Amino acid sequence: MKKLIPVLATLGVAVSPIVQAQTAQQQLDSRLRAVEAIIDAQLARESVPGAAMGIVHDQQLVWSHQYGVESLRTKRAVTDDTAFSICSVSKLFNGIAAMSLVDAEKLNLDASLYDYIGDVAPSDDTGADEPVTLRNVLSHVSGLPREGVEDFWAGTSFPDITALRDTTERHDQLYAPYDHWQYSNLGMALIGDAIGEVSGQAWGDYVSAPILEPLGMVSTTTDMPFGRVGRGFARGYYVRDAKGRRKPVEEHQFLAYAPAAGVASSVNDLARFASWHFRLREEGGQEILKASTLRQMMRVHWVGPEFDEPGWGLAYATRRYGDTTLWGHGGYCPGARTSFTMRLPDETAYIMMVTANDVAPGAHMRWVFDFINGTVAAVYGEDADDAASDDDASADLNLSEYEGYYGVENYDWDVYIGIDDGALFAIPVYDRNPANGVDLFTHDDGDVFRYKRDDGSLAEPVIFERDDEGNIVSLTRHSYRYTRID
Repeated sequence: MKKLIPVLATLGVAVSPIVQAQTAQQQLDSRLRAVEAIIDAQLARESVPGAAMGIVHDQQLVWSHQYGVESLRTKRAVTDDTAFSICSVSKLFNGIAAMSLVDAEKLNLDASLYDYIGDVAPSDDTGADEPVTLRNVLSHVSGLPREGVEDFWAGTSFPDITALRDTTERHDQLYAPYDHWQYSNLGMALIGDAIGEVSGQAWGDYVSAPILEPLGMVSTTTDMPFGRVGRGFARGYYVRDAKGRRKPVEEHQFLAYAPAAGVASSVNDLARFASWHFRLREEGGQEILKASTLRQMMRVHWVGPEFDEPGWGLAYATRRYGDTTLWGHGGYCPGARTSFTMRLPDETAYIMMVTANDVAPGAHMRWVFDFINGTVAAVYGEDADDAASDDDASADLNLSEYEGYYGVENYDWDVYIGIDDGALFAIPVYDRNPANGVDLFTHDDGDVFRYKRDDGSLAEPVIFERDDEGNIVSLTRHSYRYTRID
């Protein structure tokens, strides 16, 4: 064959190079580089001070990424051990703590919650024939109000246990249990009170000893560690004002509301937390909880009568995302937002925390899930096979040299070009859902590729250009020139 190539060339017959095949690991690595580039670009545009992300498969943190700093004052870079306020994801730890006491027969799922914390119930004119219980509070169908009688969140001035009980009595029960879904931070705070009463410990101490410590969650705290700002704790920032400035969150403690929103944790620790779910579900037995108890928590206990309301287990949100079910919780609190999402059949988890109130990590993690999850399973799943064919070594067109970030001057049409299975993918950087805009380019000849339609047919050419040293510097599609920005 080596002797035939120049002969064919002289006859004017084009000889296309053989494209190197990519292993599943190479494809995953390329997609993850695209994710990092897109998230960094979007967070920079939103002036987010700091963020941390991670993807877990089974017992392994398979990818993590950090953005920005723990504090705009100290400028210390975010790490995988940086603790962020995880806001309402705290409710998962509250639920697990409560259910551990159910396993120990110290709490009853269906007894009145006030049996454990005294007669502090709101005034009730609903005519309900069943009580407010641990079960219906954990599923947010207890009928309790969402918040306390004051706006604790605006001034970050939260009540202690005594004040919580005093103010709860000043409420009116909104609905009879199970009549309506109503998310309730107040209810979660009352569960924390009950945990303290029956365990004989402060809520934070009880959560730390049987849950955080056994899982090795060494960076996690049960209220805000402001003494570590810039030294392992990321300070939160409110929404931007009209001039694009962010005000830092005041130092505060959630106190009696810590069971609803007071935990701070890191990517490394939340990865350990996710792995515990997969391990206990797979191996059974007991670790912190009985495996059957965890399964009970993650089953749907409430969905609206028309299936038009959020689905809830016991503390766990269950969401349908397209044809896929996801489990976990989101969080929004002063200066911070968090997304903790698991896909149980695939044993994958997606974690993102940001120190800004006007950026939605859940939206980021949903498109990342769409873009990444199948490839994660291909690499780390039980049937993973990363072997390349014997012909790969002789292939002479290396697609990885085309990979990179490309932008059009003066427009937000930036794309990231990555490697797919024998082709290139182009994913838009600034779309709301970048995974919905992925295009595939299949090799034609030389540095020319063709856009591949969904039906497999080929469309317009995509032409890459090189500089005098042979490096790819741009691509042209529809006459638009995208310059490579590395």
